[in-house]
Amino acid sequence: MSERYSFGYRKERARIEKEIYRPIASVHLKGNNGNWYLFYPYVDSGADISLFTRTDCDLLGYNLKSGEEHLIGGVMGGLMKVYIHKIAIRIGDVEFDAKISFADREEVPRLLGRMGIFQKFQVCFDEKTLMVHFIED
Repeated sequence: MSERYSFGYRKERARIEKEIYRPIASVHLKGNNGNWYLFYPYVDSGADISLFTRTDCDLLGYNLKSGEEHLIGGVMGGLMKVYIHKIAIRIGDVEFDAKISFADREEVPRLLGRMGIFQKFQVCFDEKTLMVHFIED
């Protein structure tokens, strides 16, 4: 029996249209102190790896620069320095470790990317009902 965890899209202002709906998930990341912290990142099938901010790394109690340093690019083409940490993540009742990147700055959207996440679930974007479904096999 597979488990399904569904999350609604969030209405936001947009440049092209007056408003747009974007897929958001409710995810918990485990802090260095063993506590779970709730975040609401965009579910981004175009993102190779999940991305969070420097402040998120601090909140979780991890040393930003102890992670593996990389440069990543985005849709705008510029490169950004990130530090990758392997962290426990929880979506619904499913708990697992995933590589999470933390930007060396604040001005980034939180993204739930494919690496380590999409392998655990079938992810279905339902634009008709404005829901994103994570289905565990």
